[in-house]
Amino acid sequence: MTATKLDDISNEVYARQGLGQRIGFGERPAVLLIDMQNDFCDADAPTTLYPSIQSTYEPIRRLSAAARKAKAPVIYTQGLVAADGSSAGLWRLKTKHHALGGVQIEGSRGAAIIDELTPQPGDRLIRKWRPSAFFRTDLEVFLNVQRIDTLLVCGTSMSGCVRATAVDAFMRDIRCMIVREGVADRSEAVMEASLFDIDQKYGDVVTLDMCLAYIENLPTPEQR
Repeated sequence: MTATKLDDISNEVYARQGLGQRIGFGERPAVLLIDMQNDFCDADAPTTLYPSIQSTYEPIRRLSAAARKAKAPVIYTQGLVAADGSSAGLWRLKTKHHALGGVQIEGSRGAAIIDELTPQPGDRLIRKWRPSAFFRTDLEVFLNVQRIDTLLVCGTSMSGCVRATAVDAFMRDIRCMIVREGVADRSEAVMEASLFDIDQKYGDVVTLDMCLAYIENLPTPEQR
């Protein structure tokens, strides 16, 4: 059976079962930028998503600028491995370059956020050690204090850390909006499958223009 026929069957099944309803934007958003690090963006990095990752830079810049202007939080995550490799866990068994101790090493250039998207004063940086931005980090505490109910999510990779974070946001009743122009993966087919899956069950896949319009129409910080 061809991929097209499989897609048609899947779409029909999902539609018949009433999946893919819209969650919609909430009232208090934050922008969440997942792992925009040199080890995923440099052309010669062993775990790179280059060149597809480059197309996300401008959408992320535009979305972040709009959020800062509206006084909505901009949050970065930084996926890390301890310099001695002790925090790598099962990554050492699953991926070659984690086993070799060559990627996302704490303090290395590869682990740093790319220069094109340098965090600005007032932005928040979440250091994480596993795919989900929620796993054993202070992200949930920060979101609760700020009463954030909506995450506008960009970053890498869509099938990995972005997807893990979206599922964990759903578990916490936080609306997760995946910004299509702001995510990337190593395979277009894998990315599209991941976008479809999230859009059907755990969040909404939205466009940059939708997010910009939403932010522009937010109440002022005093009114929220």
